[in-house]
Amino acid sequence: MSKVIIISRMYAGDYLKENIGHEVINLFKSDNGNNYIYVNKDGKIDSKYNNSVEAIILVKHVEKDVMEVVAKAQELEQVLYKSNKTADDIKHQIDYIEQNSITYGGVYIYLVYGNSDIEKITVTFKANKLRKVQAPVYLVQDKNKLDFYKNSVFLPQKHFSLQSLKMYYSEKELSEDYSILQSMLETEKYWESTNSTETLSLSDIDDWHQRNSFISVIRKEYDELVYSNLLSYIFEQNRLVFLEFAQEVLKINTLTRDYEIIRESENNIDIWIEDDNNVIIIENKIKSKINGEHHNIYSDKVQSQLSKYYNHAKDKCPDKNIYCYIFSPDYNSINLEKYETGKYYKTIKYSQIYNFYIKCAGSMLHTNYFSEFIDAIHLHSTKIDQSNYEIMKNRFISRIKNILEIKSLQG
Repeated sequence: MSKVIIISRMYAGDYLKENIGHEVINLFKSDNGNNYIYVNKDGKIDSKYNNSVEAIILVKHVEKDVMEVVAKAQELEQVLYKSNKTADDIKHQIDYIEQNSITYGGVYIYLVYGNSDIEKITVTFKANKLRKVQAPVYLVQDKNKLDFYKNSVFLPQKHFSLQSLKMYYSEKELSEDYSILQSMLETEKYWESTNSTETLSLSDIDDWHQRNSFISVIRKEYDELVYSNLLSYIFEQNRLVFLEFAQEVLKINTLTRDYEIIRESENNIDIWIEDDNNVIIIENKIKSKINGEHHNIYSDKVQSQLSKYYNHAKDKCPDKNIYCYIFSPDYNSINLEKYETGKYYKTIKYSQIYNFYIKCAGSMLHTNYFSEFIDAIHLHSTKIDQSNYEIMKNRFISRIKNILEIKSLQG
């Protein structure tokens, strides 16, 4: 029997705007300490691959032809077998869940989502081995995008589906892609050494608190303009703290308190900071990459907006020190080596900004909107973008709490 690897896309579709994604269980242990996997979209797999799925790679969409890997599930036991009758599938699901006590927070998983038939299909596999990625890893199907992502894996055969949330890579039908994925699964540097998923206990539900910022409430958590405005505001409000930030994080020791901050009106640069001796260029990137790319026929390096900004600063301020930075979330992988002026830029991760300002919080307590700034920066201070996961987790826990409260009232 030919073996197959499934790529299952998580956190996709309009359904998640108001509902709990069934795939939220993929990164939790159940109360009995086991890991179960729900394969999008409907939890079912093509029957021709029954008992032949060797691994499931959980991914998130990044852009066309690029998926970010979240975790891998291996040593699988198939739970759900697709039949011609949905009623039979549901009965088998409920029987299996009850016989194996698959609960989260003390609630059977099939009770969490609702009463429709499809919502009762909640478990596709039991995974005896599950590992999250250590740092971002990307599956790429356009060679031109490989250089943009560190830890990128190129799949030459099958193109990512725009409709289906699960894709099959068979050892027989897609042997080259299968071998590449198998090699990725075996590459230790990509994966955490142990299973870091956690069990959702009753105490987790009672004590759980989501760090939900105002930026998230207004759905601007990926808006680069908003974040650039926030950064500029904080840098302006307490100049002594920013001078410390310049010394400790940016490694600039000569900046004076008389600096000026200019937002986007200086040659469209996100943040331009200037004093008598220095110019600081900050390009702020949340999920986007470097813009304005074009190739120089005389070099293997790529010209881009980075060249434009650096050259503008050199022309305008030839006698000043020029410092160039890319501010980006820890999960946004930007390869500066491919750019013509990339050597003049340094990447500053959001975790560096967050850690510095948390340390200096005592000096910022009287600054308006400082707590909102901290919460906003915290959203992007992890190696993996967890915003959708946190939303699903919040709804998952809230729903379980609601079920337990109703049970308590019913006695």
